[in-house]
Amino acid sequence: MGIIAILSSPSSFRDNDEMEKIRDVISKGSGIFHYEVEKHKDIAEALTRFQQAAVEAIVIVGDRALASATFEHIVEKDLAGVKDIPLAVLPAGDNNIVAENLGAVHSEPHVALKKLLADFNKSLLKDRVAEYPLIKLEGVRGLDYLYGLFFCAGEITRQKRLFHRPVSEKGVISRLRRWIDTLLMIQSAYRNAMGKNRLEDAIRINRNQRGAVVGHFFILLVTTLDTAFNRIALRTHNGPDSACFLSVENTPEAVLKTGKKMLAGKYEGGEIMAGHVMTDIKHARIVLKAPFVLDGSYYQAGESGELFVSVTDRLKFIRLS
Repeated sequence: MGIIAILSSPSSFRDNDEMEKIRDVISKGSGIFHYEVEKHKDIAEALTRFQQAAVEAIVIVGDRALASATFEHIVEKDLAGVKDIPLAVLPAGDNNIVAENLGAVHSEPHVALKKLLADFNKSLLKDRVAEYPLIKLEGVRGLDYLYGLFFCAGEITRQKRLFHRPVSEKGVISRLRRWIDTLLMIQSAYRNAMGKNRLEDAIRINRNQRGAVVGHFFILLVTTLDTAFNRIALRTHNGPDSACFLSVENTPEAVLKTGKKMLAGKYEGGEIMAGHVMTDIKHARIVLKAPFVLDGSYYQAGESGELFVSVTDRLKFIRLS
């Protein structure tokens, strides 16, 4: 049996005893290389040690700051050997949306970690590795750029429970709950779309160097993952190094048609609908004033409001189930 590495951030769990539970799970295991990071610079040292130890997988247990910074170090510092090591992203509150996209069915990190270690000991993780390109987001206020997998803007970001809700389990009851959540969200969005759009909420989009489009959008989504929020499947990826781009205008008709697709559990491209654009992109320029979401957390653009979204390096990720 090989070695599995765990990269954790105690600062992600200061408001509860979750970190102690994580340490307890690790203490009962074997073949584990655990590194707790407190500062951004610690991540580079941890990844270097993981590479030297020839670990077979790296498990990220912390909030989106830890995951994004880990992606950044792997790409920006050109840690070539680390790029071949598959990553597992466990739920940790504000990155639940990514963890759930990658198959998480438990909200508690220590529970997800316990199951992952058991699967690793049974050599079950090797068959669950999939490659996803990262999204690089430049122009973020106070940070210059971030790496992630899921960008979302538009009126839907006002539905904060979509991005902050716990990870849902599999099964009929869980699917029913997600269906009800989606229905309530669409009802709220439909009512809001019948009102008057505010000028400050307008978004300017220039994708793949085409002409710019300015409008008000219910959804503006750029992701390299296979599903959106509430496990809604996306079926449009055509290029190996592209991201799924989805924009839906903030009109009652467009929201209603979007709602029908979401309630069906999948959003497929190919159908021509007024107010909808769904395609693959490699990059886009987006100008907006309102907050946006990256991997479940809220950010804002710099003073100009301009963001540059590009598809960059591919990393290997472990499906959690």
